[in-house]
Amino acid sequence: MKDTKPKGRAPAFQFYADDFLAGTMTMTNEERGAYISLLCLQWSKGCVTELDIQRICLGMPTHCQGICQGKFQLGDDGHYRNQRLEVERSKQKERSQKQSDIANLRWNKDAKAMPTHYQEDAEAYARSIPESCSPSPSPSPIIKIQADRPPSVRFQKPTAEELTAEAIKIGLPLPEVDKFLNYYESNGWKVGKNSMKSWPAAMKGWLSRLGATPAASPISGGRNLNPSNIEAYQ
Repeated sequence: MKDTKPKGRAPAFQFYADDFLAGTMTMTNEERGAYISLLCLQWSKGCVTELDIQRICLGMPTHCQGICQGKFQLGDDGHYRNQRLEVERSKQKERSQKQSDIANLRWNKDAKAMPTHYQEDAEAYARSIPESCSPSPSPSPIIKIQADRPPSVRFQKPTAEELTAEAIKIGLPLPEVDKFLNYYESNGWKVGKNSMKSWPAAMKGWLSRLGATPAASPISGGRNLNPSNIEAYQ
């Protein structure tokens, strides 16, 4: 069976309410409903057959079917078409084709203009670069220094066990471990105004300052805390 449905059809058509009311004023609601259905079927298929008219008007009086069928003209191919609807179909195709032609014209115009536009921009950019900006044959010494620099290690607060082990290693009296920990915990592990980078180095500095202090420590029982007295605290 040959498909009479038009290819690439639009899903909707122009509906002129005033014209429709004027042309269907003497029709009953049943006749008007059948007429609308036949128009929609014609738009979808491209035409309606006599069988289509009979099936849509099924149950209606014969004269009512004749009124609906009179809105459609019989063509040379044996199918029925409403002429006004076909006029609207032609207008819609013309509008669609005109918009397509305008879009294609604009696209082709832009496609031809783009290569020249890019070429002109490239030449202008090349002229704007001074000759002294040519690439250097050797890498920049600054870049080399940055490449040789070891990656920075993020500071991590030591545990009490790590502090005790380091104190034993460098000869710091064990009672000073708590003082060291409390002091730097209170100031956010900073050395001056800067964040601490190495707590073992800070502990060695603590030990050196402790040995250079003449005042007696209350924990040491009056003795200066220095590496020679470490055995008294172990």
